[in-house]
Amino acid sequence: MQRKQFGKRGAHQSVPQFGDRQTSYAGAAMPAYAGAGGGAVYTDDGDSFSIGKALSGFLSIFFSFHGRMGRMEYWTIGTARWVMDIILLVTLFMSQFSELQQVMALEGTVPEDEHAQMVFGALFGSTTALICMGLLLISTVSYWSIQVRRSHDRDASGLMLLIMFVPIIGAFYAIWIFIANGFFPGTPGPNRFDTARSQAHVFD
Repeated sequence: MQRKQFGKRGAHQSVPQFGDRQTSYAGAAMPAYAGAGGGAVYTDDGDSFSIGKALSGFLSIFFSFHGRMGRMEYWTIGTARWVMDIILLVTLFMSQFSELQQVMALEGTVPEDEHAQMVFGALFGSTTALICMGLLLISTVSYWSIQVRRSHDRDASGLMLLIMFVPIIGAFYAIWIFIANGFFPGTPGPNRFDTARSQAHVFD
């Protein structure tokens, strides 16, 4: 007859490590895993699907300023945003091309202030132009969002991006940010910008 082996607290229990998935035997929520926007996504068998939660999670991928973002997400979202910007600019120019052509032909024949107002009206005087400008503004917000989260992944504060608004110095810093955020890996393991219960191994 064999004797059962017990530790100090009975049967051997393993200590959970950071990032390990843990099952719950009491019906509690499953632990979170890192979402695409760097935020923690929680799985709970007791919660039903919610369109609001799905929409919130989708928007956080593009517009959240919290958490971290790996290089794969950075390049994927950044490339999609860049393509969309090109399409919007071409659409804006083509939709207003004839009006702009007429206004530019009047250059030198009308006062400079009046000509500038006419150019502005030709660019933004249609519904299509207003929609394009609104979408470009949204795309700009998304740009700063992914730059901030990519900086967080490297354990750098997103506030440092404000240096890009400094004349001359900002241009060189923008080049540095493009290289660092685009090609440098994030910090291994957790850092100060991890969201609640996020798993650092998700990030590259």
